[in-house]
Amino acid sequence: MKDKSVSSAEDVFMDMKARLAEKPDDPVLQHALACAAYDLGRYDIAVAYAGRAVRADPRGAFHVTLGLALRRLGHREAARSALHVSVLTDPDNPSTHLAFSESLEEDGEVLDAEAELRLAVDMRPLEAGYHLVLARFLERHGRLSEALSVARRATRLAASDDVMTRQYEASLLARMGEVQQAEPLFARIRGLCPHDPAAWANHGAILFELGRLDEAREVLEQAVTMAAPAAETLSNLGLVRMALGDLFGADRLFSAAQSVRPDDTRIMLNRGTCLSDLGQRVEAERLFRDVMTRRPGSTDAVRARFNLGTIQLAEGRFSEGWRNFEARRTLVQSLPRPDLPVWDGRETSHPVLLCGEQGLGDYLQFLRYVPQAAQRAPIDLLVPETLFSLLQESLELPFWAEACKTGRLRVCSSAQDSHAKTKASLLSLPSLLEEAEPYSAGPYLHRTAAQLPESARKMRVGLCWEGNPGYRFDRRRSISFEWLEPLLSVPGVAWCSLVLAKIPDGFREIPEGDLSVTAAVMRDLDLVIAVDTAMAHLAGALGVPLWLFNRFGGDWRWASGNWDAETGKHLWYPQTRMFAQQTADMPEQAWKKPIADAARAVWPDATPSSLSSSAA
Repeated sequence: MKDKSVSSAEDVFMDMKARLAEKPDDPVLQHALACAAYDLGRYDIAVAYAGRAVRADPRGAFHVTLGLALRRLGHREAARSALHVSVLTDPDNPSTHLAFSESLEEDGEVLDAEAELRLAVDMRPLEAGYHLVLARFLERHGRLSEALSVARRATRLAASDDVMTRQYEASLLARMGEVQQAEPLFARIRGLCPHDPAAWANHGAILFELGRLDEAREVLEQAVTMAAPAAETLSNLGLVRMALGDLFGADRLFSAAQSVRPDDTRIMLNRGTCLSDLGQRVEAERLFRDVMTRRPGSTDAVRARFNLGTIQLAEGRFSEGWRNFEARRTLVQSLPRPDLPVWDGRETSHPVLLCGEQGLGDYLQFLRYVPQAAQRAPIDLLVPETLFSLLQESLELPFWAEACKTGRLRVCSSAQDSHAKTKASLLSLPSLLEEAEPYSAGPYLHRTAAQLPESARKMRVGLCWEGNPGYRFDRRRSISFEWLEPLLSVPGVAWCSLVLAKIPDGFREIPEGDLSVTAAVMRDLDLVIAVDTAMAHLAGALGVPLWLFNRFGGDWRWASGNWDAETGKHLWYPQTRMFAQQTADMPEQAWKKPIADAARAVWPDATPSSLSSSAA
């Protein structure tokens, strides 16, 4: 069966041809036949009949059709001449300026193209469509803020039930990272198109970006039930379920998405990540390598290589893991000082600027490699403001003695204060220094204890039960406070809140200040119990006994390959004891056992030495 639109276009073409047979010299019919041929993709016929039309009646619209058809055939100069004539012949017609603008843009004459386009807009200042064309032009040339301003004008001018202009503005906002502003527009589009699964799917995707997971799940589930679901919708719903902790449900959705679009590397990446968290690392590694083979050099391949690196690190395959872990550098924000090349790790007499990347926990963990780096090059260490005073005080520790004594380590609070010739990320040091297993370090941060008041000989325990809610998968990492009741009901414990913005009843509050204040309080605690956040890394770097609540399929640094098989000690922070989820159930259920196990392990007469026993 022929496509209805093609059949209709052919019918129009045959009808115009029959009419022209009756009036072969009519330029209007000749032009109409040229337009019908153009719609069918028969550009040579369109040129022939548009040429006859302009010879009889050189009006601007006829030249536009001739110029567009010539352009399609690759006759750029002839096309441009025809379109230029259309503007000269009919200068008050905005359509001629639009067509000529398109030709100029394709020829790389962007300024002239914009001038023609703005002329068209000025002729129809109250028509949303012309503003929309201008907005798209500005977006194509990287002028996103200007494009957004024009797009918003188009939306204001558009009819209240117009979808196209709202869709464009919403999509542009999303591209610019302004998802909070984009969401109401996507919601409005969904209201205008209540039976369109794509409208529901787009709104669900933006809700996921905002971290509104329960709403995103409801909206995407509705999209899936409205029609045969698109692969992207299934994959997005899988991501939502994964973030909510439903790993098995997420894997079913990723599998369904793969069956719809088996060659989609983004879906392969999502499923591989889910399988890795489920502990099915062999299959996850196969998927990541498949992505790298299918699309070498692409962003998806880079993501796959990074994910492969985390699997290798989780399994203790450090040499290859560190190499693949470096793929993250093209995925995360650039390091400061774009004028500096990246250090290759070789010995040099020129200073190297060492920087963190995103998370403070990563910074604290990889800080241990700085003295080794200082043996190869003078180091300017860029330190976050919240960590600056703590690190300066810690330089008195023996861990830092040689680097400080030789003057090969200097801390700075601004990248502009550095006289470095190259730069590197702290997280790249294991690869640059060609380290195999994690470098075993004793406490490398120090702060004089805060001398908390005695609590009738109660054990003093700091508790961090949640992380940054802006992290996409925080719902799996963090613990709802009410779920901790079995632990909090243990007698003989004086609790201190390490969630700085929340101080539950009965908890001691940490004074305001930077991490040196937090570290001082931690140093006077008998134990820190934390989920996988910067607080866990701070306790580890200070040498404070740490009990870690770890989610099922947690981060690579807490996985089996990062523990000494003989001693049971954690390779990064030996004083760590882990209480991990044992099943991939939903968080409320999966946290019950580790919380109960931790509650049984706490007792009033515990001492710091007994609290740092091997992993549970």
